[in-house]
Amino acid sequence: MKLFTSILLTNLALTASFVPKALTKNAFVLRAGIDGGGLNLVDKETSTLDSVNVGPDPIKPRTSGKTVLVSGLLQSKDRTDQTTFDFLKDNPLFSFEKIIAFCEDISFAKKRLTSRSARYSGLLDMLEFREGTNGVPTVEDLKDVDSHVAYGISEDTAGQIAENAAKAGVKNLVALMEAPASSAAVESVLSSLSSASPVSYTLLTVPSIADGSEGKPYRVNSVTSDVGGTIPRDEALRIMTECLALDCASSNSYSVVAADTDEVAVEYLKDLRSKGYTRSQEIEKMLEGGIETFEVAVKEKEDEAAMKAKKEEEFKKGAGARSLSREEEIKQLLAKGKQEYKEMMEKKVKEEASDILRREWREKYFARNTSSPEEEYVAENMERGMKEAIRMIKMLKGEKLDDDEQEEHWMDREEREAREQEEKNPEPTEDPEPAPPAATKVEGGDGEGV
Repeated sequence: MKLFTSILLTNLALTASFVPKALTKNAFVLRAGIDGGGLNLVDKETSTLDSVNVGPDPIKPRTSGKTVLVSGLLQSKDRTDQTTFDFLKDNPLFSFEKIIAFCEDISFAKKRLTSRSARYSGLLDMLEFREGTNGVPTVEDLKDVDSHVAYGISEDTAGQIAENAAKAGVKNLVALMEAPASSAAVESVLSSLSSASPVSYTLLTVPSIADGSEGKPYRVNSVTSDVGGTIPRDEALRIMTECLALDCASSNSYSVVAADTDEVAVEYLKDLRSKGYTRSQEIEKMLEGGIETFEVAVKEKEDEAAMKAKKEEEFKKGAGARSLSREEEIKQLLAKGKQEYKEMMEKKVKEEASDILRREWREKYFARNTSSPEEEYVAENMERGMKEAIRMIKMLKGEKLDDDEQEEHWMDREEREAREQEEKNPEPTEDPEPAPPAATKVEGGDGEGV
């Protein structure tokens, strides 16, 4: 057991070492659909879509009961109409024990629904067939029904369907109206359904229905909006059955239209599906006006971008004038700085010159070499003092002196002048005594020379 634990920990450490730095450095939020589908990675910086779609929220289900009746289908020889019944059976938000197929001919309906897939999926175990005329269930047909799905409702049948549902105690009524002739017809149907209290109704209007699978782009509008064009049959049936499962659709009416060329709808639905939204969550989001919220967010972002671009353009336009004025300002500042520096140096030179001359005066005064007053001496020699001060300042700064500035210090100059004066006027001296004659040596003799 210890060996197994050690191996497991080693594998976990190795796995962690191969995690991309981007996933460990940045903060990510992980979200998945309530049925386990999908993964949403939302980085710190969210897009407009991420700001309105941060992940699927739990669905608020509608109380649909144990029994549902479907009317208006099973009339065409070209299709089976099994799709609606499969949606009602497979949706995890439903808990139906019985699905009733209301039709005008039971034998015909059974041929449409008693397929191999219905047998294997368990749909046949839940199916029950009831027969009626004009596609309108009677109060007797609805007595044990909790929810009624009325496909292909019209202005002529809406009143009777709503009245019978209210009398039979049906809790939910979802009606689909295909290609309404006018907004007045829609308002008439809506009035009939809303008067069937306490039935919780939902009215869907759709354009002409054409054979096609679900998953196509669509948009949900107000019920009185124009419903031109076509919509895939499976998409219309899916939205119709989902309205029975969603609490937000209770006592509401909508118009659903195809949106193949609607870039906003395409982008929005693509984002929902990429983030793991189930069809129930997606349709709930659409019914609650999610796409309108997204459009508002997009508009705000576009306005913000336009405002930013406008400010940048204004800044660029004013940058030229500002740069010119800035150059002039810099020139003025430089000129002002030079003038202030010049005045400061002149003041400093005068102060240094005054100090030099005052020291000279004190030395000469105490040496009894001058009788001039101090201020008079300074004023008379200021030009020479300023030259000396400039020379000293340059020497302190380490600057090279000009030839005319290689001037001697006054003390050095006085010493040099004194030496020159002595050389010109030497003092008289006494003649030196003559040196005694040198002794000479006589060669060739025995004695010494004198």
